Amino acid sequence: MSSMIYESDLSARGRIVAAALGLFAAGGFRATTVRAIAAEAGVSAGLVVHHFGSKEGLRRECDERVLRFIVEKGESDAPAEVLAGAANPFGPYLARMLYETGSSTDALFDALLATARDAVELGIKSGTMRKSDDVDAQAAALVTLGVAPFFLAHQLARWAGGDALGGISRIAEPIADIYARGLLLGQSRGGAGQ
Repeated sequence: MSSMIYESDLSARGRIVAAALGLFAAGGFRATTVRAIAAEAGVSAGLVVHHFGSKEGLRRECDERVLRFIVEKGESDAPAEVLAGAANPFGPYLARMLYETGSSTDALFDALLATARDAVELGIKSGTMRKSDDVDAQAAALVTLGVAPFFLAHQLARWAGGDALGGISRIAEPIADIYARGLLLGQSRGGAGQ
């Protein structure tokens, strides 16, 4: 299946995944029912279970599609743009799923971290990223910065006149600038005057 946004997938399976991504993002995994997903997708609850086995199986499919999108994006984009690019279609889903606890959430975070680690290592090898003393923490920071705006979507919407995506888009360039050039001027790592 293509890595494009899944609204264009008109199959019942594709509609179910698109509905689940949206409903899980809006209400969380635990609060979202199979019946609500089925209704949103225009199918029966039985068909959801037939395709995915359970709500947990559907979540695994959603997570896998998000991760596949990130991996495929990483094959064509610069490392610093990979997680930011994935945040556009999947940011609300990632923020909600990573906020919840459980083994599925842990697995999703670990997979994002591994993808970010690969992106950092590729960026270091290609000379587009500076190597940190702690590459693993550098990767965790990329994941954190990529998802953080979606945790603050309500506040960013307030700040941007009611438009959450507009607020998130507006801060995307300054975040990319921090990636590319850093934040502070003229200070050594030990602080001012050292």
